Amino acid sequence: MLLKGSLVAILHLLLHTLFSFELVQGSVQNKSVHQSNSHRQKRLFSLFNIVQFQNGPCTTTSNADTTGTCLSTQECNAQGGTMDGNCASGFGVCCVFIVTGCNGVVNQNCTMVRNMGFPAADPNNGRTCSISINRLSQDICQIRLDFQSRTVIPLGAGQGVCGGIGDTLNVISPHSGSQSAFPPTICGTLTGQHMYFESGRSGILAGQINIVQGTGVNSDRRYNIKVSYIECTSIVRAPSGCTQYFIGLAGTIMSYNFPGGQILVDQLYTNCIRQNEGYCSVRYAESPITTPDPFDLTADVRVRIACDSVNQISIPSSILVPEEGGNIRIAPSVRCGTIFGGLARSTIPSTLTSERGVPFVVNVRTRPAFTNNAFSGFSLDYTQIPC
Repeated sequence: MLLKGSLVAILHLLLHTLFSFELVQGSVQNKSVHQSNSHRQKRLFSLFNIVQFQNGPCTTTSNADTTGTCLSTQECNAQGGTMDGNCASGFGVCCVFIVTGCNGVVNQNCTMVRNMGFPAADPNNGRTCSISINRLSQDICQIRLDFQSRTVIPLGAGQGVCGGIGDTLNVISPHSGSQSAFPPTICGTLTGQHMYFESGRSGILAGQINIVQGTGVNSDRRYNIKVSYIECTSIVRAPSGCTQYFIGLAGTIMSYNFPGGQILVDQLYTNCIRQNEGYCSVRYAESPITTPDPFDLTADVRVRIACDSVNQISIPSSILVPEEGGNIRIAPSVRCGTIFGGLARSTIPSTLTSERGVPFVVNVRTRPAFTNNAFSGFSLDYTQIPC
């Protein structure tokens, strides 16, 4: 039986009280009573040994940005982890697993992948660091990466371009031989963002992180990436095809490298929001910030009819469009330009509310590099609306 929270604390106090009572009794009684006490102490020790707790995530004592796994002291030592604080009301330790440098292997949930020399920058250029992620069980369907602390994969020479003299980060898995089946290659300042990708359910290798260190930009190359295994039955498993997944009633969706103030080129991916029970639509609005600009995808396109040939986001609406063969499709609300709003040609920022019965998603599409791509991207606040 798993004992958690207040129940564990109560049991801990009870054991302490009973054990203290045994010591007091033992100090005033004769040898035969000592033997009786010894027998009772053995029973108490056995009871202490059966206390179990969930091996969930925990926050380390030394750094709030570092996540560990709650284990017993013996388990942490046996698995090669580092103890950093307590958990489970003192019955467990917060055990941290860290992979540093190139060509490492992840074998534990919540492992932290860090650059050589972390928290300092890694000055080495012209090499590829590949981190293999081994499968913990056959019930693993996805991998989630959380970019923590200050994570910077430097951009190249072009505006919003990954690679070249700059760096790139991409993920792959034996689950599919097609690179297009996975999230796009990213770079820039990624702090606070995350990424999902599919891992399949078979084989030893669940996935791989590749960080290609460019040839000329290394002054701020650093990364601190938490690797989480997502079970097939987990409530935080994302729908297939979602690169980012948000489960709260409210939150913020940003384009990759938005903290760096530069939209990345040649991106195609989907941000998904889990629909909570009793909520039927989502309201979106520009985040209340001024730097970087919270909605800046292309030059002002109010005079254009569509956003087809430029950077854009699209949010499904309930507009039904007939197609050949009698099929019906849901038309998206496409937005581009410099102002986000309920109308495609808004002159001032406003909100956009998705209609009932459509997926809670924000699709992102940016074009390949072109001459003037000095746009910041987007940061949208979302709020789920009750039915």
